[in-house]
Amino acid sequence: MQYPDNHQEVVNALLVDGRFLLEGEAEFMTLKQHLDFYESFFVHSFGTNLQFFGDYAFLQSDRDTDPFSRDVCIFMGVLCYELDREGYNLIEQLSFHTLEFDQVEQMLEISSFREVMEATSNLQDTASRRNFYNRLQRRHIIEKLDDNTFRFTPAHKYFLEFAKNIARSRKEEEE
Repeated sequence: MQYPDNHQEVVNALLVDGRFLLEGEAEFMTLKQHLDFYESFFVHSFGTNLQFFGDYAFLQSDRDTDPFSRDVCIFMGVLCYELDREGYNLIEQLSFHTLEFDQVEQMLEISSFREVMEATSNLQDTASRRNFYNRLQRRHIIEKLDDNTFRFTPAHKYFLEFAKNIARSRKEEEE
């Protein structure tokens, strides 16, 4: 069988590295050009579902207890709460601006959700979060611009959408 160019890179990035593919990457372009093939390929070969959006793609985990995803959701939730509390436009801040690790650390240290952070091993202290930020970068959720500055990639939208769906479900349950 003839596979598309960059096939091994696409499979390694999504399956082995477990990272998001982002618009502009060669692997993303290969995926986009052969989307039907890859949707079928991942389902039939590995039993996983490819999630493709206009500016990012990933393989949806079949595990419903993925600790890394849970930790990303906690981190994003607390960070969004603190950014909102300080008057930032969340969507604009996450989509278009850079953040400083030191600024984020200050917000997290004084957060009213500090106990939640301390109960989460990847988020419990500054050293743990530094490792967590490295994992976020490896998975292409953030892009480090230098030692103290980063920005979110389009992959952050997945976690915001997930949170929005949870909020919508809870609202429907209350009604």
